[in-house]
Amino acid sequence: MYFVKDTQLRYVSVNEALLRRSGKRHKTEVLGHTAAELFPPPLSDHYTAQDAEVISTGTGIDGQLEMYLLPGGDPGWCLTYKLALRGPDGAITGLCGISRDLPVPDERGAVYQQLICALKVLHEDYGQPLRISRLARLAGLSEDQFTRAVQRIFGLTPKQLLIKVRLSAASELLLHPGLSVSQIAVQCGYIDHSAFTRQFRRVANITPVRFRELAQARRPT
Repeated sequence: MYFVKDTQLRYVSVNEALLRRSGKRHKTEVLGHTAAELFPPPLSDHYTAQDAEVISTGTGIDGQLEMYLLPGGDPGWCLTYKLALRGPDGAITGLCGISRDLPVPDERGAVYQQLICALKVLHEDYGQPLRISRLARLAGLSEDQFTRAVQRIFGLTPKQLLIKVRLSAASELLLHPGLSVSQIAVQCGYIDHSAFTRQFRRVANITPVRFRELAQARRPT
């Protein structure tokens, strides 16, 4: 998704991907409106707060890993980039942003096959403390080589990939009403309920409890 907003956080330019995500058919239904008018809370609240921070401070967002709910209730993943726009005098005049869905890895490629032992451990032992150095050794690579390989295949740093694996597992476990958030936190490698909730909210923009409610509501009956 691509967009440009003015200082009042109104859309002044969008692409077709954002149009589809908003559920609108024509750009005229989006341009001149704010996220609060187009998206439901808490998603709109997050967009507004994030954009207002960029406008007020001039500090952009560079490749922030984010999770969102697809219409069927499954999680989708993207990297978000936002940049303050400035006029000739240096004053902030708006912002532009890109939200890019993560690429689907080519599991048959040579680079993926080189990482397969490390990825197996990552997906099986995500609830345990994992060091990048150990995963790199399993792949027979230096840490720098491992980082470049992971970024090439997944579009993420190794740390972001670990977060994604843990929170993907958590999002599945949250669909089981018999498990408490504290139990899920421990199973997914977090030291306590609070640490898990902070990480989940930072990436998914909502609490685990709210995610559970929304995901269950969107599941086909």
